[in-house]
Amino acid sequence: MKEKLINALVSLLKVKSIITLLSFGAFFYLSVTEKINVDNFMLILGMIATYFFNKDTNTKGGVNNE
Repeated sequence: MKEKLINALVSLLKVKSIITLLSFGAFFYLSVTEKINVDNFMLILGMIATYFFNKDTNTKGGVNNE
């Protein structure tokens, strides 16, 4: 159980995860301070989340088009 938790934390700290979380935070801040429209925030957030989760499942599932 402890080993699973450690592995989950290590995978969370990968560069891709850090960049994704920082992007979420930055666009959230811009939306709250009304520097960008909420609709644009949701669009960008959806695009980043879709790319992040699709890229993750494709590499883990062994799907490779090369």
